Amino acid sequence: MRVIPVRCLGSVNTIWVSDALNSGYDGVVLMGCQKGDNYQCHFVRGSELAFYRMSKIDDTLKTLNLETERVATYEVAITDIERAPRLINEMAATIEKIGMSPFKF
Repeated sequence: MRVIPVRCLGSVNTIWVSDALNSGYDGVVLMGCQKGDNYQCHFVRGSELAFYRMSKIDDTLKTLNLETERVATYEVAITDIERAPRLINEMAATIEKIGMSPFKF
């Protein structure tokens, strides 16, 4: 697992996700602030922008002939200190089930 912190999930470009998968990463987990009425985003609409962008990543995954389960986006509150490791473990279990990336060299 590799953790890459970003200022805001809204700054993540879908090209970064597809490049990571194309270069052999098994999966990508994106965790960001909650959106909606009780949002916690310091950048006001960053989380909404990220969720909109990531909703279109399925088409990219299908183009690469990869399973859509390889990318997951979650809303994680600041107080969800127990939930974040659980989400990572769930992704690891998903990757074990579907197998490693076919793009590994």
